[in-house]
Amino acid sequence: MQNRRLGLSLLSALALVLTGGCGNPEEYEVVPVRGVVTCQGKPVANGFVNFTPLQGQERDPSKPGKLALGKTDSQGRFELTTYHNGDGAIVGKHVVTVSLEFNEETGQDPSARFPCRNKEIEIEVKRGMDEVKIEF
Repeated sequence: MQNRRLGLSLLSALALVLTGGCGNPEEYEVVPVRGVVTCQGKPVANGFVNFTPLQGQERDPSKPGKLALGKTDSQGRFELTTYHNGDGAIVGKHVVTVSLEFNEETGQDPSARFPCRNKEIEIEVKRGMDEVKIEF
């Protein structure tokens, strides 16, 4: 009886693993995106850059695509990730926003005093892009 339960458990686990990849989450082309982000002419250090795909663009409106994220270094430089570390962003138009990292040590949210916190710009991600310069 225990062997049967173990067998069913293993079979169920195998089925979950095999079907977990179905649905092709990477249905849109992704290209590398690197760059630098500034706010009022100064590098945005230790912040987060979000590229959110716009709907339309010959895509299913219910599946605009996954957003891409990047973390800036002390010079405001970033590399985007969508599905895999450093893979980039989905080709097409995106709304770009930037935010600052919450300081867990002090409990302070620097975004509250960040002059570019509510700003967004539109950028089109294309194949063969050079470094992106994002200026808020």
